[in-house]
Amino acid sequence: MNTLKSMSRSFILFWLSQAVSQLGSAMTSFALVIWAYKQTGSAMTVSLLTFCSYLPYVLVSLFAGAFVDKHSKKAILLIADTAAALCTISIFFMVKANLLSVEYIYFVNIIIGISNAFQNPASTVAIGLMVPKENLSAASGMNSFSSNLLSIFAPVLAAAILSCGGISMILLVDFITF
Repeated sequence: MNTLKSMSRSFILFWLSQAVSQLGSAMTSFALVIWAYKQTGSAMTVSLLTFCSYLPYVLVSLFAGAFVDKHSKKAILLIADTAAALCTISIFFMVKANLLSVEYIYFVNIIIGISNAFQNPASTVAIGLMVPKENLSAASGMNSFSSNLLSIFAPVLAAAILSCGGISMILLVDFITF
């Protein structure tokens, strides 16, 4: 607990805001997998959703770290979050217009994968700049804790919200958490 008290206020705020944002994004990701499976009944469709997110992430990550090192971490984080928010908004309007397709979700997952390839190293570097060296292991532990907690609770919360308010409600929650 003393380590938490010695953490900078800016790191705590950053960590909490990132965790909340990641919760919304993870709920949307889970809800879109459920939606796609309901539409197609195909496990291959669900697998391709993940593929369309991670392949661009892996490919772009090859040069994203060097790019992040040379540019403003804050700007990169804002641009990446804005891109993800625009994707969420576009999906929301596609749902409302009854135009959402699995192919469109593939496209959105590609954009999100690219955004994440820049956001993750920018976030890591930003944390390194905010946290004193002696607290880096505690900061890493806090990030790991929130990430693992989200892995458990995001699907549960998404399923609960899906059953009550549908995919539109999940998308609204995601947008609010940006």
